[in-house]
Amino acid sequence: MLLIRGQRRGVDLVCAIMATDLVANWYAVHGIQQSNLAAQPGLRRLTVFAALVLGTAPFIRQHLTK
Repeated sequence: MLLIRGQRRGVDLVCAIMATDLVANWYAVHGIQQSNLAAQPGLRRLTVFAALVLGTAPFIRQHLTK
């Protein structure tokens, strides 16, 4: 809803959610399962998507209002 309204807080919230989700999944794969990135195709996709979201967020944030 924040992004639809054009508020910067929406982009900040998306970045926070993506970062915590990525950290939690990386911890689950490496810390709990003792696995690696090569064995987890879902984690690879999530990492690429998070990089896309976090990489484009500053550019999108510039075009939004308060």
